[in-house]
Amino acid sequence: MTLQQALWLLTAEQLKQRRNLLLNGNRSTRKADMVEAISHELLSADLSQYWARLSELEQNAVAESVHRWGGFFDRDGFKAGYGSLPKAFAPVAYTYSFSRPDRDRQEPRSLLPLFFYDGSIPEDLRKRLASIVAVPKPHEITSFADEDLPTSIASAVILEPEEAASEPLRRLATETLIHHDLPGVLRLIGQGRISVGAKTGLPSSASMTKLESVLLGGDWYSADDDLDEPRSAGGPIRPIRPFAWPLLLQAGGLAKADGSKLALTARGNKALSLPVEEVISHLFARWQQKGTPDELRRVDLIKGQTAKGVRLSAVSERRAVIAEALRNCCPPGRWVAIDELFRQMQFRGHRFAVTENAWGLYFVEQNYGSLAHSGADGFEVLQGRYILAYLFEYLATLGMIDVAYTSPYDARLDYTDAWGADEFAFLSRYDGLRYIRLNALGSYCLGLAETYEPVLPKRPPLCSIGADLLLTLKREPEPAERLVLEQIAKPLSATLWHLDPDAVLRHSADTGERGRIRAFIESSTDETLPAEVGQLLRDVEERSTALADAGAARLIKCRDPAIAVMLTSDPVTAPHCTRAGERLVCVPEPKLAAFRKGLAKLGFVLPETTNG
Repeated sequence: MTLQQALWLLTAEQLKQRRNLLLNGNRSTRKADMVEAISHELLSADLSQYWARLSELEQNAVAESVHRWGGFFDRDGFKAGYGSLPKAFAPVAYTYSFSRPDRDRQEPRSLLPLFFYDGSIPEDLRKRLASIVAVPKPHEITSFADEDLPTSIASAVILEPEEAASEPLRRLATETLIHHDLPGVLRLIGQGRISVGAKTGLPSSASMTKLESVLLGGDWYSADDDLDEPRSAGGPIRPIRPFAWPLLLQAGGLAKADGSKLALTARGNKALSLPVEEVISHLFARWQQKGTPDELRRVDLIKGQTAKGVRLSAVSERRAVIAEALRNCCPPGRWVAIDELFRQMQFRGHRFAVTENAWGLYFVEQNYGSLAHSGADGFEVLQGRYILAYLFEYLATLGMIDVAYTSPYDARLDYTDAWGADEFAFLSRYDGLRYIRLNALGSYCLGLAETYEPVLPKRPPLCSIGADLLLTLKREPEPAERLVLEQIAKPLSATLWHLDPDAVLRHSADTGERGRIRAFIESSTDETLPAEVGQLLRDVEERSTALADAGAARLIKCRDPAIAVMLTSDPVTAPHCTRAGERLVCVPEPKLAAFRKGLAKLGFVLPETTNG
């Protein structure tokens, strides 16, 4: 739209207000004359005199609109980037207006209305401004090295000075955890010890307890961290990681419900032998597109998410926006505060809508507690809580981001002015997430790095192994190591186990598992394996490969030996069967149809049998 077109859309009163801002003293009164006067001045006169009369904040508003936002003034982005809005754009009585008679009497009038029309700068005026307005400086992302991260966080609750409180900031390098947790969780599922809902795929409470027991360090929060708040105040703050793992593996096709149990798929079994980064990259990509349920469902205090008329946006679109924000707003290897991430996302345009109808979402009670009615539908409450759940429950569980966090209680108070929120201890169990750091694995999964080189702490050997097959522990086994120990050895004491040859053989039927057991035994010690242990492994290899399952077959009994001889020697049936006894012939299931055709040519028919 041109400047003249924009001016003609204004009323005479609005034109008069802008005419009064002109520095040439024009006092035209007819609408056509005012349109001509304003457009001629702005498109022909020296604009530098107008530019000089703008405040620094107003100049930034024009510069950002001209050079970054295609002429449009992005209120949310500007406020996020600069901390406040020019007064001409500040909301008054739920509207945006340039007409403020009361304000005009108290302070100089802003000249911004000469440049902006319905929130945009007309195209021809924007081109003129581009020649005199410098491109805004890039907004630096505030990030921290490991040693610069605070060790504690002050309480967000306003207390008396003598009662000021702080909480230690916990930090975890999740990349280390994932190398332990992924095989541990897969093994636990492979043992048939995880139950899920047949329709929902959600793990049972008992199963999440089992999952927590095999995760290195357990869940983000321990049972002692949970203050047992009632559900009306927020409810339990755990589980988080044990809840996420079954969903991630099902979305990635590594596990599926088999009745009430979760079972590994062929892909899941294969994943135990694949590089961790290959598996995690696959799980991340699949979660982005197919992961269920919606992460917002885990923010229990936001009600109405499944109500009629409340249409939430596609989760794949939300996840894609956050992933792009991580690429652009989180320098790899540097800690970024959650509030800084939120600020950068809004300023740089990494935004998504959770719903177009926030009136249907509410706290406590549908009418009074509507998020839109109480003004709680802003970025921090809706988009922010979704982002926190996505990061803390899923990406951190996958080992893509390192986390620094406190407990969620009163960690973020951006919802407390809303109706019904007085008794909330937190809005989401993820409110305690304070900083994130994109690590090497996350950089690889997000496409910021072509290769992945794990940097893992060295561990001392687990045990020494004697010629008598005794394993003497040198340290406490990690949860995933204990799972393997329990499969192939018998405990004799707290530090002594006996390698069980029968168990090793029993669990070596699968080629991949056989290799993993061998690798576990060999890597558990830094000493040369005794000859007896080496011989055990060779015997297991030989015995576990001595037989092969050739598949299902039909055993057919002939009336007399002569028929059996004929069927196994005649060219029309012999290729499809094998002699299995004096009067018995064995036919593999895949060859049964061809065998029947051969029988017909010989004048025989095989009666149909009814199973069961």
